[in-house]
Parts: sequence; C-alpha cells; structure tokens
Amino acid sequence: MSIHKEIAFEDGICAHLAAHGWLYAADAASHYNRAAALFPEDLFAWVQATQPEAWEALQKAPGGSAALLTRLRSAMEKQGTLEVLRTGLDVVGLKQRLALCQFRPALP
Repeated sequence: MSIHKEIAFEDGICAHLAAHGWLYAADAASHYNRAAALFPEDLFAWVQATQPEAWEALQKAPGGSAALLTRLRSAMEKQGTLEVLRTGLDVVGLKQRLALCQFRPALP
C-alpha cells in the first residue's frame, strides 16, 4: 500500500492510539448501528457497569436491550442528543431515569 494514501494515515493514527491505551478494534465499524446512531455494545456495557440494577430490570422487561435502543433513538430524535445525555432516559419498568453519562465532580 502506498504511504501517500489517506488510509495509511488513518491506520497510523489508529495504531498509535491503540498502543497508548485507547480502545480500538479494526472491525469496530461493523458493530455500528446506523438506525440507533451508536454502538449498542458500548451502550449495554455502560449500563451494566454503572447501573447494574437497571440493567437487570431491562433484561426482564419486554423487548430487553432491543427496546432500550428503540427508546433511546426515539428520545434523541424528540429531545436531542445533548438533552438526553444531560437528563437521562425514562424507561418503562425502571423506578428512576436511566443515566447515560457521568459528570465530573465539582472541584473543591
């Protein structure tokens, strides 16, 4: 492959990031869900790690994790991505809103 092609530049950046602790997988693009506009595996891992009780409840709910993707996409279209990230997501079967980000604590 010629070093004068953009793909060589992209591959170099990705290799550097991976070597310095960034998460990178060569086939990551194949896991992207265009309809939901996100990587479902990342969303599910986030919820499992940060809100295990909510994840268990979601797994028992009708539709399970697929329903979460549908609900999230709908909320993002209606409210906007930033609003959903800031305020979380109401999901049927959960007692409280599902958090979709964590903010850095205020410095003393």
